[in-house]
Amino acid sequence: MRLATAEAFTGAPVLAAMPLPHPMRALRTVAARVEHEVSPHPIAGIRSWLYGDEAADAVEFPAIELAAGERVEELMAAAGDLWGGSAHANAALAWKTYCYWTLAPAVLGYVAARRVPVMDAANTVFRVSADAPMFSVRQVRPRFLALPHDPCAGHPDVEVVANEEVLLDRLRATAFDGHLAPVLDAFLARVRVGRRTLMGSLASGLSYAVASMAAVVPDADEVIAKTLLDAFDVAHLVDVSTGEDGRLAYRRRTCCLALTIEGGRTCSTCCVQTDRC
Repeated sequence: MRLATAEAFTGAPVLAAMPLPHPMRALRTVAARVEHEVSPHPIAGIRSWLYGDEAADAVEFPAIELAAGERVEELMAAAGDLWGGSAHANAALAWKTYCYWTLAPAVLGYVAARRVPVMDAANTVFRVSADAPMFSVRQVRPRFLALPHDPCAGHPDVEVVANEEVLLDRLRATAFDGHLAPVLDAFLARVRVGRRTLMGSLASGLSYAVASMAAVVPDADEVIAKTLLDAFDVAHLVDVSTGEDGRLAYRRRTCCLALTIEGGRTCSTCCVQTDRC
């Protein structure tokens, strides 16, 4: 006996369900453009995460341990071996580096597709390696936040949120409240450095990531920067504007303390070069 098919009833062939795109696809596309059109540096520490490569001979610091106050001294010692400055300067630079690479995947996802990787402490591992890239970050398992119209909305690694306001709230809750804030407290408990100084590095890290990554997408860089800075409540710690070349320009209002270990040399965005510090 011949089995009935949908085609027999409708006269039209049944189309197989189209596979959902991989959540990383849009991020990889934008990252490749950043690497070739801007610089390899802004994404160097997330390439292994993007493409699933293993970091050779890297020491891993699970964020859940750092957030619990464990292994912070070990991370600071690694910074000391690298920069050789005072304890508080090394800690400030270690935090600046840690902060940027924690936020870089989220900024890339937001810029690329409003598809934000979940980087809470339980899902993030920071790596320090003797080889380039010296610092990198990865997720423990793939998890993303996305909007209802996202092509990946039905993917098992994607959680759909109602709108962009909720997306930004969840970004703040996962990346800062559930990760960076307790790591920040662990740093502050061990060295004499101001919270404002360290939060200034969070603001400059966001700004640098946007300046690099939004340069290859149509969205206005300054609008994206202000949106993310507001989401993390650090807009008061950095001045952002659109330069004559149409790209994002920013100047931080705090010093990351690099000048104390680099013979007085300051970063190009440092407040020491202005009268606001």
